[in-house]
This record gives sequence, structure tokens and C-alpha cells, in this order.
Amino acid sequence: MSAVTRAILIAALALLFCLLAQLVSAGQGNQLLIWPASGVAFAFGWRYGRTWALPASIGAFAWALFVSRDLLFAATVAAASTIGPVVAIHFLRRMADWKPPEYRLDAIVRFIAIALLGSATLSAAFFTAVYAVAYGAPAAAGEVAGGYLGGGLHPAHLFLGVWMIDGLGMMLVAPALLAWIDDAVPEADNVQQSVDIFDLSSLLMTLLVTATSLWLASRDQHQYSYMVLFAYFPILAWSAVRMSERANALTLLLSALPVLACWAYQVGTPEASNFAMAIQVSAIAFCAVLVALVLQAIAADRRLAIQRVARQSRQDMSTGLLNDRGLLAELGDRLVAPSRVNYGLIGLHVTNFDSINDLCGAIDAIQLEQSTAQLLMRQKQVHFAARLSAGRYAMVIGADTVAQVRAVAREVYSQLNGQIFQTELGSLRLQCCVGGLLLDRHTLISSEDCLFSLSDALAIAASVRDPQLFVEPLSQMMIDARRAHQSKIEHIREAIRDNRIELFAQPVIDPDAPPAMRSYELLTRLRDRDGGLIQPPEFLALAIQAQMSIPLDRAVIRRAFEWLAENPASLQSTWKCSINLAGATMCDGAIADYIREHRGRCGIPADKIVFEITESEAIRNPAAASRLVDDLKQQGFGIALDDFGTGLATFEYLKRFPLDYLKIDGSFIRNLMSNPIDEEIVISTIRVANRLKLRTVAEHVHSAAVRDRLAELGVTFLQGDFFGKAVPIREFFGLDLAPVADTAPAKSFAD
Repeated sequence: MSAVTRAILIAALALLFCLLAQLVSAGQGNQLLIWPASGVAFAFGWRYGRTWALPASIGAFAWALFVSRDLLFAATVAAASTIGPVVAIHFLRRMADWKPPEYRLDAIVRFIAIALLGSATLSAAFFTAVYAVAYGAPAAAGEVAGGYLGGGLHPAHLFLGVWMIDGLGMMLVAPALLAWIDDAVPEADNVQQSVDIFDLSSLLMTLLVTATSLWLASRDQHQYSYMVLFAYFPILAWSAVRMSERANALTLLLSALPVLACWAYQVGTPEASNFAMAIQVSAIAFCAVLVALVLQAIAADRRLAIQRVARQSRQDMSTGLLNDRGLLAELGDRLVAPSRVNYGLIGLHVTNFDSINDLCGAIDAIQLEQSTAQLLMRQKQVHFAARLSAGRYAMVIGADTVAQVRAVAREVYSQLNGQIFQTELGSLRLQCCVGGLLLDRHTLISSEDCLFSLSDALAIAASVRDPQLFVEPLSQMMIDARRAHQSKIEHIREAIRDNRIELFAQPVIDPDAPPAMRSYELLTRLRDRDGGLIQPPEFLALAIQAQMSIPLDRAVIRRAFEWLAENPASLQSTWKCSINLAGATMCDGAIADYIREHRGRCGIPADKIVFEITESEAIRNPAAASRLVDDLKQQGFGIALDDFGTGLATFEYLKRFPLDYLKIDGSFIRNLMSNPIDEEIVISTIRVANRLKLRTVAEHVHSAAVRDRLAELGVTFLQGDFFGKAVPIREFFGLDLAPVADTAPAKSFAD
């Protein structure tokens, strides 16, 4: 639009709004209830610059000259219509530069305050001053402009009237015009806009109210007529809290006009024709509009707050990507869409991210994550990406084949893996693995199953050599296998939570045990919902994978101590009771206190209990293992190093821990008679154990020949099926020779 065309449009709008205001004000040239020219000047001056407020004065001048035939009066009206809005725009801009409004309520309060205290006040003061100077005494007012101002008006009354109608015009016309020219109300916050142009229901209710008021006035029920019009307040409030800023602004203007017209035509009757009554009518509309604008701002801020909370619940604030909840929701929407297409799901794990965080600090780590997020969003065909946790990301792309998914995955891998991340505190070479899946549009799968399968793909990628990259199509067989796997994990978690734990005991040949006393190792079984036994090979690996080792070990320790306390005869005949501790339990800083608490409560002698820790976990976490062993030794417990030889450790590790027993792994014992290498390992272990004054225990002894050979080598602590299989602990102590529960057949998940 050219500058001339825009200027003509602004002047024409000002003239049309002034004519409309005259029509609304009972069709007379006096007693205007609203002055719209200032609102037109403010709207275009705010939107396009203060210079564009001037064309509105031309339209105001044309209207004033038409109704008054007085050149001075028309010039005064034109100047008053422009001075106030220009000053208001200037101050609002300066306030925004000084401190931008944070909320919609801040913006609307600034607008109302400047419009009423600045623009309307300045316009009213200018008009009143010119009126007083040019036309002299108030008595001469009746001859001015053909009675435009009405006779006998005091300047104070004139100032109040002009201020009221000018302020009402600013609050009604400016927001509506800004909505029409596709902008927001001054300094509006970024709130979701409604698709509605205006609130039709509120407009229809307003028309019904005005029609009722006019009908009552026609029957000389003026008191009830005014009372009915006060229903305009709740109508505006109801619209304000429901509609967007633009729809509310247009609704205010469209609904205020019939209300003002209704009151004007009633005021215009001979019984009530006076300027004061007209000002009272404008004041009531003024208050209603003021309340509506404030309520709409409060409602907009509330919607904005809800949107921000919803966005924060689905978005990662440090990178701008989705978080895990946002990814599940967004991916879930795509998977159930009627027009679903094929997607590629790619996961990225920066495997040494924790080292980067420790070496370079949190700020540099965040910068790395932001750079990684930008890298993901630059990939071809990417729909959205998410940060799942520190150093772990996922993104969804459009892809029809596994080759397309692999191409994007390889591109991400090549751009990130091996790159040098440099900071002021040091540099580190990035290491990452990438996994990918092709989500066929015909595959029935949930977003949760997609993430579980992506985790499996990342685990496979981490286990292969460079490039650590693994991409495959997600088949229904994989989904079913994953769901079955999750069902097993939930089955195990439920059994642990419900304390469906059975203690089994396997005898240990202990030459140190006095006559009539027994040494044994406690073994764990779980019971399913039907009472069948779940064997250790079926649940131990799942418990470790699902991070349930700690609650499982705690439950076993508690159950063992409580059983021995409930069976004092069995406790009396116990020489050594061995209990296994998982690797995760060794890193549990509270496990030693847990053991101390339950041992004291059950009254179990510490010297009867031997805790077994595995060699591989002791090597992986030597500091945690050392702290736990020292604490347990101080309490009086025995310590055994289990499965020795499987962790590829040096004998130097045996000197680090104050051990009592060294258990040779059964894989060496089983092949003792047929494999010379295994025999040499056993002999070396025995020799070192003797030097360190450790008791050596041989596991999985299965024949007399192995027993005799171990005896020749000097091993007298023996354990295995040759001496007795693991049986329920009650049966082991002869408390129940044929327990129904303990003899239930073993049951696997496959059953």
C-alpha cells in the first residue's frame, strides 16, 4: 500500500468513525458519547509510526467542519485528536525501551494509564483551553458551532466530558483497529490467538439486552430500562475471559455501539435531554470497557502461564528440544494419525559426556548439548528431536527404507564421533554411538515401545566396534519380544515387591565346623503368582538389567535373618551361612547400615554370616568394595571373594581386601580333570591363598574324582551337587521333609 493510499484510508476511517459516533449519539451534532478519532490516530501511529497519526486529524477536521461550519472549532477538534495520541505513543515506546512488559496485564495497564492520564487528559485540556480563550464566557457557548457543545457548560464540565469520550474512544477503537490491521494491542505478550473474529454469542446477548431496555423505555419504565442495561457488565466479562485479545477487542467495539445508542436515544428524550446525563451514559460504558480490558489481560496471562507450564513439561529448556515426555507425546500423535507414513527413529548417545562434564564444567557441557541439538535439527527430513537425558538424544525423520535411516545415522555419527571438544579448561575427543529404527506405517506400536526398542538398538551399537552404529527395521516380532521381556521384568518386580522369595540352602563341606553344625550357602528362588518357582538363571539377569539387585539383596538379607531368628534351633546348628551380594549392592552406601540394623533386631551372631562378593564387581568398583568389606569386617562378618578367576584379575587384588574365604569359580573345577590349563589356574590360586592365609573353597564339585584331586591339592572346603543339591532351607534343616510349597515344580517364563 502506498503512503498516499494509506493516508487517505486513515482519514476516511476517522471520518467514518466520527459519523458513526454521531449516529450512535442519537443522531445529533451534540452530546457525543464517544470520540473515535483519537483511537484511529493512536492505532495507526502505533502500528506505522507517530507520523501516521496525523492523517486521522484530517478526517476529524472534515467531520467537525461539516457539523459546525466553524473553521476554528474544526481545527481545534483536529489538533486535539492528534496531540494526545502522539504523546501517548511516545511515552509508551519509552517505557517499553526502559522495561518491556513481562505480562499482558502490565501492557494493558500501561496502555490504559497512558490513554486516560496522558492522551485523553492532554486532548481535553487543549480543547477546553481553546474553548475558554476563543469563546469567552460559558454563556456564549450556546451560539458556538450551532449548539455543538450545548448551552451553559462550565469549562470543568467540558473538560470532564471531553476526557471521558476521548478515553472511551481510545479504549474501544484503538484495540479494534490494531486487531483489524493484523497487529496486537500495544506491547501485547505472545499469547495464542483464537481463530474467532469476534464473540458472536456476546454480541447477540448484548443486542437482546438493548432491545429489552428499549422496550421497557417505550412503556415508560425508564428505571427498569437502565437496570437491564447493567447486564452489559457480565456479558463483557464472560467474553473477556474466553476470547483472544483480537476477538475481545472487536467484540467490545461492536457490542458497545448498540449499548451507547440505546442509552443515547433514551437520554435524547425531552425528559432527560442534558449534557450531564450524556456524560453519565459514557461513564457507565467507560467502566464496563475498562473492566473488560483488565479481565481479558488477566485471562490472557493465565492462558500464557498454562501454555508455558505445558511447554516446559514437554520441552528441554537448555537445548530447546523436546524432552522425553514431549517425545512420547509427539511420537504418539504421529503413530495414531490416520495418514501415518514411515518414520525413522534415531538415537544418539555421547558415551563420554560425564567425563566432559567433570573435566570442563557444567557451562561447557550445556554448550556442547546445545551444539549437538543444532546438529540434529540440521539433518535432512528431520521432523523433531528430543533430549532424553544428559548426553542422550533422539530424533524422528521421514524415511521409507532402512538405507535412508542408516544414511542419516551415519551422517550424525561422522559429524560428532571423534571430534575434539575444546574449552578453556581442556579438550576431549567425543565418543558416541548411534542406533536407529525404521517405523513402518503398518506396524502397531506405542511410543513407549519405540523408545524401549531404541534403547536396545543403542545398546547393540555400543557393543560393536567402530563405527558404533546399528540400524534395523522395527518388526512386529521385535515388538512382541520386547513386550514379553517387559512382562518378565514386571513379573520379577512384582515378586520382589510382594516378598515372594524362597530361601534354598546348599551344603558346604567345612572342616572347621564343629560336629553337628553345618555350613551352607543361601540361594534365592522367586515364586510366581501361581506358586511355581522361578529359577535364578531366569530372574537374576533381568533383576540386574532392571536395577532391582539392591531391593532383591535387601529382601534376601531381611528374609534370611528373620528366618534364622524364628528358628533358633537352626541358628544354633549353623556354623557359617553364606549370602551373596550383587555388584550394585556393593555400591549402595546404606547397605552396611541396613545389615547392621536387621542383624541387631533379629539377634543374629555376626560370626555365623559370610557375605560373598564377586571378583568382577570388586575389580570394577574397588573403592566401594573396599569400604563395604571394611565395614562388614568391623561388624564381625566373614567375607568371601566369589567366582575368583572369571574377572581376569591379578593376584594383587587379593591383598586389597581383608578376606576370609576365596571361592574358585566352578568353571575351573568342572574341567579340572580334563583341562591342564584349568588345573594350573587352580593350583596357582591355592598356592597364593595359602600364602595369604585364606580358606579356599571349590565350587561345583560334581564327582568323587574331582573331590579326590582337590584333596590332593589341599582344598578341603568343598561345595557342589556331589555333596548335596540346593533344597528349601526348611528341608535342609529337616523341619519339613515334604513341604507342599517347596516341592512345587520349577516354572519358567516360557510356561
